[in-house]
Amino acid sequence: MKPEELHHRHLSALVTGDLDAAASLRGRFSPGDHRTAVELLRAAVAVCLECRLGPGAGLGAGPVDHDALAALMDEIRRAGAGTEPPPDYLAIEAAVRSLYGEPHLLEPLSDQQRGPVLYALLSSQVARSPWLRANPDRVVERAKAVMTVWLLG
Repeated sequence: MKPEELHHRHLSALVTGDLDAAASLRGRFSPGDHRTAVELLRAAVAVCLECRLGPGAGLGAGPVDHDALAALMDEIRRAGAGTEPPPDYLAIEAAVRSLYGEPHLLEPLSDQQRGPVLYALLSSQVARSPWLRANPDRVVERAKAVMTVWLLG
């Protein structure tokens, strides 16, 4: 399987919540694929957050609306209550804000730390929007377009 198809299938599996398929596909990654997968996941989160927080996530949008961010974080905290280990809520907020004009907030996190944080955001938005779960290919294609802008400027 070509790397592009592998990443497409992996992200589609994450969007649809098929974690077993995603784990199986990750097992086929080469060392460089993990970083690409995390960046593509970040782009997918940007796509999903546009539905919630407004356009331009990761593409030069200004500061996030603090009331909307507070509502999102409250929702994520309620959904994560009682889970072990607990989600890193500060890192989750940093990931959101990094897409809305504060990219430096994500810099302290390694790729291994970013993956679970970004997946928590993705899954929260997919759970809230049946359209996202029903259209993983559209989400992946839009995420690829966002990532292309990041790479090419």
